[in-house]
Amino acid sequence: MREKCIVSLFVVTLLLAACAGPTPTPIPVVTENSVYPSPISNVPNTYPVPAVETPPAYSPYPAPGTPGDGYLAIPLSGFEPQPGDAKLTRDKVFLDLKSSSVVFSESLLTQVSVLLNGNLSDPCHQLRVVVTPAYTQNEIDLEIYSVVDPSTVCIAVESPFSATIPLGSYSTGQYEVVVNGERLGEFGTAYDPQPGDNKLRRGEVTLDMAASQLIVTSGEANVASAVLQGDLPDPCHQLRIVFTPADAHNKINLEVYSVYNPQSICTMIIQQFQVIYPLGSFSSGHYSVYVNGQLLGEFDG
Repeated sequence: MREKCIVSLFVVTLLLAACAGPTPTPIPVVTENSVYPSPISNVPNTYPVPAVETPPAYSPYPAPGTPGDGYLAIPLSGFEPQPGDAKLTRDKVFLDLKSSSVVFSESLLTQVSVLLNGNLSDPCHQLRVVVTPAYTQNEIDLEIYSVVDPSTVCIAVESPFSATIPLGSYSTGQYEVVVNGERLGEFGTAYDPQPGDNKLRRGEVTLDMAASQLIVTSGEANVASAVLQGDLPDPCHQLRIVFTPADAHNKINLEVYSVYNPQSICTMIIQQFQVIYPLGSFSSGHYSVYVNGQLLGEFDG
């Protein structure tokens, strides 16, 4: 009897297990510190890596002829050192400073060149010119020399040269040109009207026309300059010169005056001045120069 009861309980247990269905899969619990798995390595990332832009490299030297503060914009002259110069012998030149000069454009005084005249040791020597722009001292240095192939047989006769070296355009400042350590000349716009002049009062100057003169240097083109002497009323007055290029009658005008601040307190001491003002280079024609309506002189181009 007991064995029958055990068999019956076993059968009932099997029937209940069959009715209950499959065991449910447990639901994973995600906590706040759960870490998402890394993407499968063979699946490409859908977001590209941001490209790193490299800033453009700017040259510290502007393009030749670029207007600026009067330096670094040195055009090529054709007499610069060449790649093959290392195989040549460096030699001196015989520079004639008296016939060399600073040359200005007849129509635009801000364009400046240097006219160099002299002699090379012989026709086999080649001229070289290195221009160092004005940086802090407003001095433009030119180094003039020659190079020659020592194996070349050449006649021992001096070879004359005349070279025009452009220095660029200068809108402000006063500059001095030095060639092989010797002063050649100067140029600039220190006496031109300035932006702040409209806040100053205009004054008169006393010109000494007898001491003033016109200087003309001969070359490929005659270079003319006006040497102006006179007095300013006191140290607070600043000299101004307005240049008017040659008109249809080849008449050049210079208007000379002063500006000053009427609020400034200044000692009443007369200030003498002597100014060499460039007029430009002239290749032809007959010109007359007037300063404040008075004839300074005449010259031929």
